[in-house]
Formats: sequence, C-alpha cells, structure tokens
Amino acid sequence: MKPFSYYKNNIDSILEHSYNNKKLFKENFHVIMGALKMSKPFREFFTLYNEVEQKQFNNKTELTEYITESIKYLQPKIKSIKTVCVILENVFNKRTKLLKESNNKVYNGLDYLIYKKGVKNISKKIEVKNNLVESILDKKPNINLSNKLNPKTLAYTLSENYNKEFSKLSKEDKGLLTEILSIKKENVGSEIITIKKTILKKINTLVKESGEESLKAKLTQTKNVVLEMKQDKLSLLRLKQLHSDLN
Repeated sequence: MKPFSYYKNNIDSILEHSYNNKKLFKENFHVIMGALKMSKPFREFFTLYNEVEQKQFNNKTELTEYITESIKYLQPKIKSIKTVCVILENVFNKRTKLLKESNNKVYNGLDYLIYKKGVKNISKKIEVKNNLVESILDKKPNINLSNKLNPKTLAYTLSENYNKEFSKLSKEDKGLLTEILSIKKENVGSEIITIKKTILKKINTLVKESGEESLKAKLTQTKNVVLEMKQDKLSLLRLKQLHSDLN
C-alpha cells in the first residue's frame, strides 16, 4: 500500500481534470464518494491532511501540536484504510489519462511522519516536522477563486462536508450536486447574488451576537472569502454548502 498522499493527489487530479465534462465529472465524483463511504478512517485521513494544509493556525506552537496529534491519531489507522486503497487503485487504473503528477510538500511531510517508524528515523522526523511547520506558517493565504477548478475545494467537499452532510449519501445531498451542475450558465450569476446576500446577512448577525474575538475574526475572514467569490458553479456549490453549515 502506498502512502496516503498518493491517493489524495490522484483523487484531486481526477476531479480537477474531469470537471469540464459534466457527465464524466458526475461519474467520477460518485465513484469516489462511494469509495469514501466504505471507510471512516480513510475520510479521517482525508480530513486531517486537508486541515493541516489549509487551516489557519495562530502560532507555531498550535500548529506543531495539531500536527503531532494528527500523526498520533492516524498512525494506528494505516492498516484500516487498506481495503479502500485497493478499490481506489482500480479506480485510478481506469482513469490514467486524468492522473497528473503532483508534488505536495505538506502531504509528503505528513506521509513521512505517519509512515516512518523506528529509532533510526527519529532525527529525520524532527527535521521533517520542523520544515513542515515552517513551510505552512510561511505560506501566504490565497482566498481568490478563479474559473479554473481548485482541487483543494473539492477535497474540502469530499472530507469536511462528506463527514458533516454526505455520510449517509441522502437523496437531498446528491440532489445538491445535481442541481448545481444542471443550472444554466446564464442563471448562475443571479443565484450567486441571492445566496451571497443571505449568507452575508447571517454572518453579520453572528458577528454582532458573538462575544469571542477569535470567532469574530474567523467569521470576518469567511465574509471576505464570500465577497471575493466569482460567478461560477464551483463558487455556487461552496456558497450553498456554507449556507447549510451556517444554519
């Protein structure tokens, strides 16, 4: 079995490079969702890899502790994701044209820390962890979305929103994706304007009601992301999911 980054990067690649083909994307999305349904530990790997890469941390200590706890949590689960990894290998073999090589330093670092064991690797693991922390802290946040598919957004959908909303693959959840993909291009703009107004009103209310400065800061950051979102279907999908999370 290969390290987790191999499966994570390939899933991102398949979704990214099939996005412009509505039928193919829907097929790939549901195949991958079906695989994720089979393994809670695999979804947990997916979630924590995303979190370490994308979550905003207040300082070096907080990030280091988060990485340490993530490693401790995932290491015992390596064997439990083997079955779904075998299934995904078959998925990848049928979609080789959609697989593009990727070198994600965050994922590679997590792989080393989670999979490498033994006394001889201790010094190297300390070095890898320190480098991982520094690279994440130095990374400049990018909240602007482009018309091109962002695979990290899909990763978020597959992990965070899967665990929260898609865990039982209800008809309503499947309907959301179908709804977004079926909306005519000329109607996307008006849909986004409407839902943006609703979300911003909700966020403003939460900011006024909250007494926690950290929560206010996160809400304000979320508000800025919403304001920057462009008028495309991917943005609409994210907005609808955010709207659901806020209610």
